[in-house]
Amino acid sequence: MLQRSYRLAKPLLFKADAESAHAIAAAAMRAVTPFVSHSHIHERAPKILFDRKVYSPLGIAAGFDKKCAAPEYLHRLGFGFVESGSLTPKPQPGNAKPRLVRLPESEALINKMGFNNPGFERGWRSLRSRLAAAPRDYLIALSLGKGKDTPVERAQDDYVSCLDLLARDVMSEYLFYIAINVSSPNTPNLRALQTGKAIRALVKECVAVSPRPVVVKFAPDFVSDKLYRDSLDAALAAGAQGIIISNTSTNHSLTSVPPALKDFGGGLSGKPLAERARHLLSLTLKHTKGKVPVISSGGVFSPQEARRRLDLGADLVQVYTGFVYYGPDFARDSLRVA
Repeated sequence: MLQRSYRLAKPLLFKADAESAHAIAAAAMRAVTPFVSHSHIHERAPKILFDRKVYSPLGIAAGFDKKCAAPEYLHRLGFGFVESGSLTPKPQPGNAKPRLVRLPESEALINKMGFNNPGFERGWRSLRSRLAAAPRDYLIALSLGKGKDTPVERAQDDYVSCLDLLARDVMSEYLFYIAINVSSPNTPNLRALQTGKAIRALVKECVAVSPRPVVVKFAPDFVSDKLYRDSLDAALAAGAQGIIISNTSTNHSLTSVPPALKDFGGGLSGKPLAERARHLLSLTLKHTKGKVPVISSGGVFSPQEARRRLDLGADLVQVYTGFVYYGPDFARDSLRVA
């Protein structure tokens, strides 16, 4: 019923600008949450990851829940976890609008949001109020990012200051994991933190103070597999306890982009990333050899694709753009796929 309603409303939603449509759809979902039937994922056999029981391997990627509301409707729809954020130390308005556009023919989005968020203090206050009350089969992770105006050489301070505040709050023990986002293309110089000594130093400092497992989110745009493996090795050597691969891509040649958007910038997400994301997932799994959980993200455009990532060996799968295009039954249908 909900899926049918979404598909009927989708043409109207897609006539609104993408950012407004997201807000409208989220508000509508919150309103109907009491009437959404439970997916009963608690009846599934759980797996243990980050010392938590995971009942559904499908989750929502960072960027969907920017205000850290951890909406209950996601759980009712069959998602086992949500990665809220990304939060920065201070509130940020993000980049100027328009900053989110659809490419419907490609089932893709391009965003240059720029970590718009309420800031760590307010965002964490919202999230912590939901943690203890969340159903046991709905896990909540938190993503952290660098402030736009923070010089890259002082980026560690942004992450460590937030982690230090979390470590002082017993409620942080309820978090699933904490993601270190060093791969958004929409914050100046952020991706410089992915490479060599930078990622090793950052992860080492974060692990030293973090109250929960530190998971590093990488970009799909390394110029070679070797450079990615080098960064992966550095993060793992510094104590990273999980990997998310991958974020959005700056390689817009992966799809057909209208001339009007040639200079739009930002990160591409959705179906065009699928092949690249599968390659990086396989590379990551081969390299990590099961030592840490690997979360596949990017290009998960259908329930069948989500199942394919799990079959390739991903421990968890995150979706965002695919959820926008497919609709509310994404997680349920992913769990049904044989």
